[in-house]
Amino acid sequence: MPAYYEIKFLPEGPVTRFAGSRGNYYEFEDGSHSDMETTPVWCHRCKEIIHGEEIESLDVINQKIADLHDPMSEHYRIIKILSANHKGVDAHEKFRLDEIEKAEKRRQWREQRRSGPKCIHCGSTDIFVFPVNQEVPNPAGQGTVEVSFVGMCSTEFNQWFFTPEGERIPKGTKPTRWHIQGKAGPAAGEHEKG
Repeated sequence: MPAYYEIKFLPEGPVTRFAGSRGNYYEFEDGSHSDMETTPVWCHRCKEIIHGEEIESLDVINQKIADLHDPMSEHYRIIKILSANHKGVDAHEKFRLDEIEKAEKRRQWREQRRSGPKCIHCGSTDIFVFPVNQEVPNPAGQGTVEVSFVGMCSTEFNQWFFTPEGERIPKGTKPTRWHIQGKAGPAAGEHEKG
């Protein structure tokens, strides 16, 4: 489930809500996929707060993997709670191992990623990634902005596919189009706004 955010424009601006995005996937040369993590960003090309890639450091990913092996870690305990909804004697262990596999795939992707985070709508790297729970200068003008996590929400699945470098594969094509045609992503101007 995606995160749900509250965005405050300070000192006296509006307070708005922002639903996270889901159904966005990186596709790899072997045809496998990995979830794309997104976060609120200011896109200078779109000129609005919109969804952008969240690219965590290798240290963060390695810590997540270590936590999945450590029964005393908070992340391990959260996985145990989440796996309670799955049936079977080994449900927790299977769920935990699946999470480790996903994290290891994400680490492999991160080790090879060269470009910075992008707006998932237009593909621009000219974005400002908002830190959560921290007041920062408004990238669009005067005052400040604070983005806060307020919970989880349910949204439609985008069913958007991206190259490992974050280039959007256009709608109406099979997800494997980018590497079958030998492209590194859609040509300039092919990006669509959702």
